[in-house]
Amino acid sequence: MRAVKTEYTVTSAHPLAASIRIAHVSDLHARPADDILGMLQEARPDIIVVTGDTYERYDNRPQYEFEHRPVKRLIINCIHYTNHFLCKFRHGEKRADTKHANRFLAKAVRIAPVYMSLGNHEQKLLDDDRRFLSQIGVCLLDNDAVTATVNGSPIHIGGMSSWEYEAFLERFAQKDGCKLLLCHHPERFEPLVLHTDIDLVLAGHTHGGQFRIGSRGRGFFVPGQGLFGRYAHGMFFGGRLIVSAGCSNTVAFPRIRNPRELVMVTMKGAS
Repeated sequence: MRAVKTEYTVTSAHPLAASIRIAHVSDLHARPADDILGMLQEARPDIIVVTGDTYERYDNRPQYEFEHRPVKRLIINCIHYTNHFLCKFRHGEKRADTKHANRFLAKAVRIAPVYMSLGNHEQKLLDDDRRFLSQIGVCLLDNDAVTATVNGSPIHIGGMSSWEYEAFLERFAQKDGCKLLLCHHPERFEPLVLHTDIDLVLAGHTHGGQFRIGSRGRGFFVPGQGLFGRYAHGMFFGGRLIVSAGCSNTVAFPRIRNPRELVMVTMKGAS
């Protein structure tokens, strides 16, 4: 499946000394993505943000195994295990392997500073993973934040993880100045972030809806949002939320009208 580069321009509510070029990478899922890496090198971003599901660190059971509605639980399990069976026949280079994610990140840090948050597939991130990220210089933000100076402006960069994020989000939202939040789950923006003064949220998780249908390219099934979920890919809420369609295809079923995606965001300061 080919990859594309999508460009957005947003305006911060805060003044900036100069505009900032942000590369947004999401949902690598430990698959090879050399074409995305080539786009990164050509784009020459000021910073690179990686918004979750870089690794496959979970127990390979359906995420909805505790769904109480029996019919929905049956359908989800059937889809999950059918896909798991079909993936066994994939060519080896398309299978999830930590070496793909590590290679990508090790090359990315040579292009620009890398800030990384965690997604739902990284619930069981290993200590070895954390040590590797530290050694190569990736800033892992697991319900944590740092203040970075980018092109002469201080920016708070926060990484909201998939679990137990409430206390972190409250602290982060209270910071003064320009705030960039990495949040794997776009469905959390409206109930949790909309009424804060967080400038920009970058999210993934949706894989673009896998199939895009209709003239507007609505995603068919959007994780966390269901059929034809609103926030499958694109820019929303006047540029405060940008959702990536992701950098890999993790299932045996092909993407349709839904290319893998590198997102580039130019953030300008308030006048």
